Amino acid sequence: MKQLLYALFGYRFIYLGMSTRNLGRLKIGIARNVGLRWESIDRSMKGKQFPVFCLPTFHALWFEGHLHRVMRRFNRPVEGDGGTEFFTYLSPFSWLGWIYVLCAMTWAFLISHLLLYLLFSGIWCWYWEIEF
Repeated sequence: MKQLLYALFGYRFIYLGMSTRNLGRLKIGIARNVGLRWESIDRSMKGKQFPVFCLPTFHALWFEGHLHRVMRRFNRPVEGDGGTEFFTYLSPFSWLGWIYVLCAMTWAFLISHLLLYLLFSGIWCWYWEIEF
């Protein structure tokens, strides 16, 4: 089932992460397994890297690109694996962008999973001939 979701709908985790070496920056990225992704990032960069927030979403590749475009003015690249995906949060103007990023990630998770729930419960009610 997971392979079908990955292939057809781009179902992946979108995450925010931090680094102890690059203070004042957050990373926006996607992965099928967030823990394994952060292990590879941690090996390629100095300091300790760790995820802060992650949610599963559909069409995650497009969604990650959209969030990168929203935050491109605050891009602060660092050396290492995925280093171009770090964005500052020290500028007051960037706070508006980060509020948007958090709201958009939460919205994408809630809407997509709510639609799936309604779809499956509707099919179940139709099958058992129950009022929905």
